[in-house]
Amino acid sequence: MSLAVVRSRAPASGRAPDVTVEVHLANGLPSFSIVGL
Repeated sequence: MSLAVVRSRAPASGRAPDVTVEVHLANGLPSFSIVGL
């Protein structure tokens, strides 16, 4: 199991709000989840 956190900026109409991306790698079937929109 591995966890990575990346902090970045998302360009959006003249502003650059903070964006945090968390990635969890594990054995098993591939899956993709978006949480917290």
